[in-house]
Amino acid sequence: MANRSHAYPGWQVLLLLLIVGGIIGGWLGDFIVGLWPALGILGKVQSVGIPDFTLNLQVFSLTFGFMLHISFFTLLGFVLSYLVYKRL
Repeated sequence: MANRSHAYPGWQVLLLLLIVGGIIGGWLGDFIVGLWPALGILGKVQSVGIPDFTLNLQVFSLTFGFMLHISFFTLLGFVLSYLVYKRL
């Protein structure tokens, strides 16, 4: 009997699904908190990352920075998109 292992799609698909899942989770969270303000604690956003840093070189300027705005609904979107990835 042959040993068959399930080959998952590449990391690019996982990254795309996580980004889309986080965005949709954030949108749904904003919508749900708008409908039921009592769930506002779940919609509270924490920001994690590196703030903008600008390097002005007179000829051109470079701006570096990365911020991730995480809420409960964003994390829920990440988890659901990972589960979708595992089912592919």
